[in-house]
Amino acid sequence: MAATRTIAVRNLGLTDYGPVHRLQQELQAERVRGEGVDTLLLTEHRPVFTLGRNHPEPNLRASAELVRAAGIEVAQTERGGDITYHGPGQLTAYGIIDLRAWGLGVVDYVEALEGTMFGVLEEWGVEGRRHECARGVWVGERKIGSVGLHVRRFVSMHGAALNVAPDMQHISFMNPCGLEDTEMTSLSAEAGTAMTVAEVGEAFVRQFARVLGCEVVQQGAASVAG
Repeated sequence: MAATRTIAVRNLGLTDYGPVHRLQQELQAERVRGEGVDTLLLTEHRPVFTLGRNHPEPNLRASAELVRAAGIEVAQTERGGDITYHGPGQLTAYGIIDLRAWGLGVVDYVEALEGTMFGVLEEWGVEGRRHECARGVWVGERKIGSVGLHVRRFVSMHGAALNVAPDMQHISFMNPCGLEDTEMTSLSAEAGTAMTVAEVGEAFVRQFARVLGCEVVQQGAASVAG
């Protein structure tokens, strides 16, 4: 482990995808230049399907017309993986981290994000697991959390998404991560209790710090320009 790992946490609240994507790119560019600090952005997005760099065609179960009628944006990204949904009721966590300075490889970091989500689930009495078919976090055969990264010169962006209590009809419009016949679930459904994304965000930060052995510096609420 690196001698010192510190992460600055910024809570962005409810956001459009585009401005947060640009913020990630800016923060990543700073870290690549050796500037800025390692940062964890927490947000809920307004409804959007994001596409992995090698999958520019949306892998949908519903028609494009139905997706538009539901008010769901479609955005191309540079991360790995296939289609993913983000929306209200889902915690999305983006880590912009100099992995080399933290003594981590890409797979190490992916597994740490999965481990963070396992820890969050455990706080509500839910057992998560990995699945041989794809990265992410599962409860039984139902997927509850996703991971996707883009790494440039050892600096990561993008990250993890954990379903707290999202609109499951929106999620049903896609083949999650390109997997047909895969059912998605949420923490509220599996735990049988209601919780807020803010509560789950606090748990995510706790578990992230535990799994990665880092010090957390809270930067409080922040806004992003449209």
